[in-house]
Amino acid sequence: MIRSMTGFGRGEAEQNGRVLIAEARSVNHRFLEASLRLPRGLQMFEPKLRARVEEKVGRGKLSMTVSWKGQREDGGALTVDLDLAERYVNALRDFRNRFGFREPVTLQQVTSMPELFKWVEPELDPEESWVQLVDVTDRALEDLVRMREMEGQTLAKDFRLRLDRVAEALSVIETRAPQRVLEAKDRLRARVAELLQGTATVDEERLIMEAAFQAERMDCTEECVRLRSHLDQTALCLDEGGPVGRKLNFIAQEMHREANTIGAKAQDAVIATQVIVLKEEIEILREQVQNVE
Repeated sequence: MIRSMTGFGRGEAEQNGRVLIAEARSVNHRFLEASLRLPRGLQMFEPKLRARVEEKVGRGKLSMTVSWKGQREDGGALTVDLDLAERYVNALRDFRNRFGFREPVTLQQVTSMPELFKWVEPELDPEESWVQLVDVTDRALEDLVRMREMEGQTLAKDFRLRLDRVAEALSVIETRAPQRVLEAKDRLRARVAELLQGTATVDEERLIMEAAFQAERMDCTEECVRLRSHLDQTALCLDEGGPVGRKLNFIAQEMHREANTIGAKAQDAVIATQVIVLKEEIEILREQVQNVE
């Protein structure tokens, strides 16, 4: 199945009482552009993690954030030196009593003392940390891919509907095109007959050349054949699935080119009406294809 490039995924993994969270978001992009934000203690694993991301995601602008649950970004913990706080309180009380101050010792006074609060960095085992990081990021990526596949199914359904509409319009054009050429020849004959009834003379060779020129100028058989081939290729891509976004984008551009050429050769109200349908549906396809991985 095809995948959209838009999605979101989240995962959690717990090890030794520490919970790691990963969130991944992706949007449209011509290539794969991955941005990883890891806690300070896990940043050494970024190259290996980037390689895993590239294995699971083919295209899109992806951003992934990994953080410790309930802790600061680097996974440390804020601690209070209670023994030091008690010494500060006793010292402030002694100071107050020594000089006869009446004000009580306050929380603000104690907490303003230096080295009372400390940030303790976590002690991480590299192997265990990598296992936990892989676990949580794989869960987030699997969730992301699942969402991209669901949206891809919706896109594929819409693509097939529009391909059917293009095919219907193309069938009308293929049926009408030969009739239009014959009608043009009949008009040319009628015009020549009018001229022959008068005094004008007609160069027979010039007449044949003009008829051939008009037939060639109005003939859109090759364009119709190529356009139908593009429809078949698009349907095949949808059936095969996988990262086919670039290929679908190229095919859609070619379909648009053929529709324009058919329109330029139309010179017929019926065909012109169907060309409008072709262009409308193909233009929507071109826009939608931009979101396919």
